Amino acid sequence: MGPTVFIATLRKGKAGPAYFLRGPDRFLQDECRSAIAASLAPEAREWCLAEIEFEPGRLARELDGASQMPMLGGHSFLVFSDPEDFKRASDAEYEALDAYLERPSPFATVVFIASEPDRRRRFIQLLEKKAQVVEMRPLVAREAAEWLRDYLSKRGVEIAPDLAEEIAVKFEVSPDSRGESHKAGVNLLWLRTEMEKLLTGKPGGQRIERDDLDLLVVFREEHEIGKLLAAIAERKFPEALAQLRALLASKEPETLILWCIGDLIRQTLKAGVQPQFGRRLSPYGGERGGWGRFANPFSAHEIAPRALGSYSRQELSQALRAVRRADLGIKSSWKDSKILLEFLLWQIIVGKAAETLEYIGETLPAETADA
Repeated sequence: MGPTVFIATLRKGKAGPAYFLRGPDRFLQDECRSAIAASLAPEAREWCLAEIEFEPGRLARELDGASQMPMLGGHSFLVFSDPEDFKRASDAEYEALDAYLERPSPFATVVFIASEPDRRRRFIQLLEKKAQVVEMRPLVAREAAEWLRDYLSKRGVEIAPDLAEEIAVKFEVSPDSRGESHKAGVNLLWLRTEMEKLLTGKPGGQRIERDDLDLLVVFREEHEIGKLLAAIAERKFPEALAQLRALLASKEPETLILWCIGDLIRQTLKAGVQPQFGRRLSPYGGERGGWGRFANPFSAHEIAPRALGSYSRQELSQALRAVRRADLGIKSSWKDSKILLEFLLWQIIVGKAAETLEYIGETLPAETADA
């Protein structure tokens, strides 16, 4: 099953008992999360939607909660995620999940999300066997065109199907040489970012026409986010903070900035365990170090080796968890995502001992006077 089929199933109100969202496309993961929330009535989301960060020893109790009828009736969703892709799942978690999937709750749907799971692990194999697998892979141009039409429709803007596909093709990235599982696909995050700029440049417009394509920027020789990543890699906090503030002032999406920071951390972790750290698919498709036929505007792949010399593996793992908490904070009711991102830079570059690490959003440094 692909993400578009999963989302369509949710819209029809026909969600199954268990799903395993497997694959590296974080943008599509967020689209699926949004679709889950949208499938619930606004007044029921607080009671019927639970976002749970996996912790060993707690799964059995959390799955027991799925068997309870939601307070407002209807159907509930439990969404489990883990920055380490459930590598810490023990035999106890395996047994708890196996028992639940044998007799799933009629009142709930459980969803497990993993970016690059180790398919040799029993816990992952169980999910693949007994849950409906949803592959988080980049959409082909035709699917991306449908996504674009839906995206614009929600904003009261129309576009012809053939023009939508023509635009989607501009953001298509090439596959690597590793076979069928790594097909070409459209970078939706890049596409959405540029479409947001187009809509900003055409206020009040109700239809995208061919002449509007001149407003799209599908290639940049140098992207300012790369400067932020370089400052993080070299542990230069003042430079990183100044670059972050410049990006936010230019209205660069906070979620895009956060994803790029997380991607740098993930690639640096991989660089430390892969002597042949070479070309491979990025989480949004295409080859690392290059976005297929377009230049990579972020270049996290090129910056990762520099970060490897500045951070220990423990610091990188801690940083990845901080990114995850910042992601949850930005998507929650936190009002000032700027402060969350500034604090995240401080956590990553300055560093804190793991045993004293505060949950982001609970304890934050005061904003500086020149913010």
